[in-house]
Amino acid sequence: MEYILQTNQVSKTIGGKSLVSNIDLHVKKGEIYGFLGLNGAGKTTSNA
Repeated sequence: MEYILQTNQVSKTIGGKSLVSNIDLHVKKGEIYGFLGLNGAGKTTSNA
């Protein structure tokens, strides 16, 4: 299978709050994905 994006066990914690935990994501070529969530849920979180 050809994937253009693949993550394994991705986790993100900021200020002691776990935003995502152990996420596996495999996006095949030609597929479209989107991220949905409430305001403040961490969809655009960065280390900056």
